[in-house]
Amino acid sequence: MDKTNSKNAGWRKEGFIGILTIENQPENYLVNPEFISITRLESFLSEDIRGLIIAGSGRHFSAGADLKNITTLAKNPEDLKIALTRGNQLLNFISQLEIPTLAAINGVCFGGGLEIALTCDIRFCTRRSLFAVPEINHNLIPGLAGLNRLQRICGQRNSMEILFSGDTINANKALELKIADRIIDEQNLIDYCRNYLTGLIKGRSPEVIRMLMRSFRNAEYLSADEAMKEDVEIFCHLAGKFSATNDSFGL
Repeated sequence: MDKTNSKNAGWRKEGFIGILTIENQPENYLVNPEFISITRLESFLSEDIRGLIIAGSGRHFSAGADLKNITTLAKNPEDLKIALTRGNQLLNFISQLEIPTLAAINGVCFGGGLEIALTCDIRFCTRRSLFAVPEINHNLIPGLAGLNRLQRICGQRNSMEILFSGDTINANKALELKIADRIIDEQNLIDYCRNYLTGLIKGRSPEVIRMLMRSFRNAEYLSADEAMKEDVEIFCHLAGKFSATNDSFGL
């Protein structure tokens, strides 16, 4: 196991699973929307990573943006725009990874922290987890595409209620709204998430994992016709490799 720090983030590899942590205890505020550079993350992911967990260090996932830093950046609108653009590019990069991604949500998951969690394919939390999009309480809106992702996950009416109220949501309500996919015992959250992802990818080649996840991404971002055409290409590519070493598919 190794661990490397980069900006607001830490990294370790356990088997084929990479664990990316938001690090700014105790609340893990985001000093910058781009809490890790894409280049640095790409370097970590090149270590034969087949599944990614994003978690907060310590007791919390992330309480979101550091408002003092946002206030400072806002004095120069161009600096703020650059910071938000880089943050969005990072989250888009994570959301399009061709490996399964899982957010392990401990404690608070607010604002920008929730926007990070929403980029993941799967979100597991604990009974004590709390969720909120409090930007409206500061006369702001989500700046990292949280509105778009939240609406896709829990629908327009529910997302409007969440965004306009700025209220805190507990784990049970998050599960009901599909913001969280499962509630896990707090002490075993990371172990559970690692074992869950390991079970998904166990015995699967890196290429098959990539191709399957590419198909999932296509289904989300392409039209139905385009996604179907891409699936045909992927199937034919994999079938060609399979037929080179097997006489029959045996499906």
